[in-house]
Amino acid sequence: MKLPVSHLIPGMRLSRPVYGLKGQMLLNRGVELTLSYISGLKRNNVLAVTVESMPGFDDLEAEQVLEENVRIRAMASILNWVETNNKRKQFVDVVDNVTSITEEILSGKIPSGGLAEISTADVYTFAHSIDVCAFSIYMGLCYGYKKDDLLKLGIGSILHDLGKAKIPPEILNKPGKLTDEEMEEIKNHPVFGYNMLMDNISDQLSDSSLEIVLNHHERYNGSGYPRGIKKDEISDMASICALSDIYNAMTTERVYRKAFPPNEAYELIMTYGDLKFKLRLIRLFSSCVCPYPVATLVLLSTGEIGCVITTNRNLAFRPVIKVLESGERIDLSRELSVVIKRSLTPEEAQSTIVRYSLA
Repeated sequence: MKLPVSHLIPGMRLSRPVYGLKGQMLLNRGVELTLSYISGLKRNNVLAVTVESMPGFDDLEAEQVLEENVRIRAMASILNWVETNNKRKQFVDVVDNVTSITEEILSGKIPSGGLAEISTADVYTFAHSIDVCAFSIYMGLCYGYKKDDLLKLGIGSILHDLGKAKIPPEILNKPGKLTDEEMEEIKNHPVFGYNMLMDNISDQLSDSSLEIVLNHHERYNGSGYPRGIKKDEISDMASICALSDIYNAMTTERVYRKAFPPNEAYELIMTYGDLKFKLRLIRLFSSCVCPYPVATLVLLSTGEIGCVITTNRNLAFRPVIKVLESGERIDLSRELSVVIKRSLTPEEAQSTIVRYSLA
């Protein structure tokens, strides 16, 4: 269960490691949180962490997920590329890490969770880029791309926000509404990133990867930026990266807004078909995302609180639930009289975890 750091209390245990500015581990999986640890997370600008579910819920579906150390190495390679003067040499390491992510996904791993949600705010752009890269490759595999095209998609996606390195942090992380001038600066980041790549390693990149960097904010109906192009002027690869970008950004805690629950982000993106994106790409997205991931706490139409223990890929909104009070398992794909009303808010999730774990 992902919780904002502001909702943590002593006694909760981390179910995923937490990473700092250089990709270093701040706290490992299984650590029991203390007041000191929680204060340290706040000082390091960590916005959210993932904590263990309640006792008795060890029957959660075990998924083959992408190894975090693979993603951490990839994030370090991007950080090093930005900082080094020898960008051509360092880029080889970036490609090697995208290849590792691709091979993991080809082997059956899925990009569950995200680095952006468990890293510091200072490193958000880089962690977010790794998450977008991994999910884009996963969507690309579902789309039918072979390994060579998956690598092009992954390289473009891992570099998609590179231009934000040229935008002042006070604009990127501004808590309030951006001014028109600040928004225009943000809208320039695809061009900034494209120019950085053209100036340094253009001969090491495919046209497909470069086009992803330049066009990942363009939209099917012409409402995007920086050039306002539309329809078939935008490649499917750029749109796949864009969908990954939107979903990861929406479901990640930020300094200026709370994270959307996955089901709300899912439902919103589903309205974009043949408007912001081709309908078939929206359908592709819907087949790759679980609106109620394993370990999500939900309120049922019966008034009971349950935990998602298994997903039903063909019926995304009807997973298998374990009721907290009784321990009863309910397969919503069979028990049609029961529905999920909503996922619990962070405040509700916190009190629920306290009640069932720490009382």
